[in-house]
Amino acid sequence: MNLSYEKLPLVNTEALKVESHRSRVTITPSDESMKQDNEDAEKILNQIDFGVPVRGEDKIEANEKYMIDTMPGKSSKAGSTRQGGLRKPHYTRLYALDNKMIFQAACCLPLRVVAAKQDDGTVSGKVLHCTHSENGGGKLVYEFRGVGSEFTIDLKRGDSTRIQRLVFKV
Repeated sequence: MNLSYEKLPLVNTEALKVESHRSRVTITPSDESMKQDNEDAEKILNQIDFGVPVRGEDKIEANEKYMIDTMPGKSSKAGSTRQGGLRKPHYTRLYALDNKMIFQAACCLPLRVVAAKQDDGTVSGKVLHCTHSENGGGKLVYEFRGVGSEFTIDLKRGDSTRIQRLVFKV
């Protein structure tokens, strides 16, 4: 795990959104799954000392979420690692704290931030927590230096040839 700040590559704003060819029914999360996601997020955040308390009112949900193809023409080999049984938490959040932004994500696949931009400029950050297990799924907490009015984060899930782009308006 890298504990020092590193400069991240900028997101490619020219990259095209991926069109979904799946006819997937949009499922609204149940109250129970939202409760599970919130409990999981709090448990992870309580393990990290940010220097200031992380409160619910500091949380920012993504204004936009979409997929970007990083290798056009190649199909993704990544599939869900779900084996049935217990549901694994799935969420992406950004917390605005004093002079830093904390990004938190959970998924059934391993996670990593591959690029980011802050108000159309470069951004530095560091991994504070990153784990993956078959039972618990992937968990990621990433600290970005500085604050801004818009953050764009490219998040890679497993070995996918696609990345999820998240746009947060602060």
